[in-house]
Amino acid sequence: MKNVYLLVLLISILLITSCSKKEEKYSGDISKAKLESIDLKGEKVSLRYKFEKGDKLKYKLTAITSTFESIQADSLMQSKSNQTTTYIFDIEVLDVDDDKTAELSLNISSLKINADINGQKITFDSNVKLTPEEQQKYFEYLSIHNTPYRARVSEKGEVIEVSRLDKIIDKMNSLQPQKQNLTAEQKSQFAKNLGDALIKPITQLLFRELPKKSLAKDSTWQKNYPGQLSIFKIDNTITYKVEDFFKINNDKAAKLSANLSCTWTGNKKGEDNGIKYNFNDPKISGSGNILFNIDKGILIKAETETSVEIVATLEVRDETQKLRKAVRKDYTLNKNIIELL
Repeated sequence: MKNVYLLVLLISILLITSCSKKEEKYSGDISKAKLESIDLKGEKVSLRYKFEKGDKLKYKLTAITSTFESIQADSLMQSKSNQTTTYIFDIEVLDVDDDKTAELSLNISSLKINADINGQKITFDSNVKLTPEEQQKYFEYLSIHNTPYRARVSEKGEVIEVSRLDKIIDKMNSLQPQKQNLTAEQKSQFAKNLGDALIKPITQLLFRELPKKSLAKDSTWQKNYPGQLSIFKIDNTITYKVEDFFKINNDKAAKLSANLSCTWTGNKKGEDNGIKYNFNDPKISGSGNILFNIDKGILIKAETETSVEIVATLEVRDETQKLRKAVRKDYTLNKNIIELL
């Protein structure tokens, strides 16, 4: 059910964001945080990133994914997995254009994975020396570790483009059992595919596309985008709200909430290659809390969670024309935490 995981990733990209400065460190559960509320007396504020050339920032992104799959036929088959991936991003602002678009250098200086897949424990630490066999097993992670790339990000948090991925491609190639002699055209195509599939999405996880309008307490705005989940076309709407304003280290900060709602279209019943299917209504939900420094134009912390559940009944006739029936359930829970270090 690859579409389930892709949808969760897309939702996460729209729900979370990051970029900040060291003195703004804040830790703890945002939803339960006790902060000093301030009254702006109706004043409206503009949320935007205030990049300055020479700024050096460090963020921790923790991605927690739990999946559950079950198939009930003549017998019950189940599969469970839990994975926590921790990235440390070092970011440097190289330049800022007149329109406030920033050229950033990003480097994943640390990457750790702890996973449990059907009882099998898997661990990975990019800072621990690996055997050649382990290097091949984890080559995707090793390739992006300590291999800087560039990104252009607008003051409203849009990742416009990522570039300078050639070193990642070279590193991936060097970790293969048989190194390929890639042409410049092939490298360019690989870089584009890598940027579209991985680097740009994971970079966008660090930034939010902020609204153009000024905001007061209780102000809301929405982000709409389409998606595909198995046979369903999904219309996703994320509603953001300014919950309150606070004082942190003499700076104004805003606490924001994000909530996901979805509608779907599609024929739940049908037949494909002799297999009859009947889907239940998909269940998709998401929520989050964000703490954003207004004066410095940086994010302090963000916590978001999304879940997707899809259940289908499948029927097919075997070689003897006996009707076989199975019920498949897929559930994915994804939580992302961004913290200033």
